[in-house]
Amino acid sequence: MLRGLPRVFVPGANPNGLIELPKEELDKLRKVLRLSPGAEIAVLPNDGSLIQCKLQPQHAEPIAVHYPDTEPRLRLTLAQALPKGDKLDEIVRACTEIGVSEFLLFSSDRTVVKWDEKKTLDRIHRLQTIAREAAEVSFRTRLPEFAVTSGLAGVLRLHPEATVLSEVEGISPRLRAVGNAMTIVVGPEGGWSKLELKLIGSRGITLGPRVLRVDHAGPAAASILLLQ
Repeated sequence: MLRGLPRVFVPGANPNGLIELPKEELDKLRKVLRLSPGAEIAVLPNDGSLIQCKLQPQHAEPIAVHYPDTEPRLRLTLAQALPKGDKLDEIVRACTEIGVSEFLLFSSDRTVVKWDEKKTLDRIHRLQTIAREAAEVSFRTRLPEFAVTSGLAGVLRLHPEATVLSEVEGISPRLRAVGNAMTIVVGPEGGWSKLELKLIGSRGITLGPRVLRVDHAGPAAASILLLQ
């Protein structure tokens, strides 16, 4: 029954009183989904819980609190070199649905895309919106987090234990979950530079004998680790 309820994220929502719905979420429920007052919906406070509610004209009225077991046991961070075009939108959408917990975005040596401060803020806001919509559709109870760092060296300083996808000959294709948290690093369309390959060292791994596009590599790795 809970899986069939229309779902909206309202971070910090309290089940002990009427919940004020953000205008964009209220518009979606009433104008897109055509729901009327009295319809049951699910409000997600972003803490792992789900508040079953009745929709009111401007608010949601809590009925019960549930704790669906829909989040992966493994906390997976995807460190993604910035790709061209709208590929990042699709990476975030797919990986959010699969269960990625954090996206760490960076420019690699061969990255073509460059973000200034304003573009970074704008793009992160757009990606957060995409992730929220994907999380609602896929019945997640926590939103993924976003961070930005500079270069592969910055990624490895933050996550020295990271596993890096690489296409260097002779690397083992085996990818498996280790512990309760992992970081997977995906490079740019042009591949890693010689300097970056030195930084990667023994962290390199492939997903198998074929080479995947940059917008498919992250979701493929996340599927191997989280959809088991």
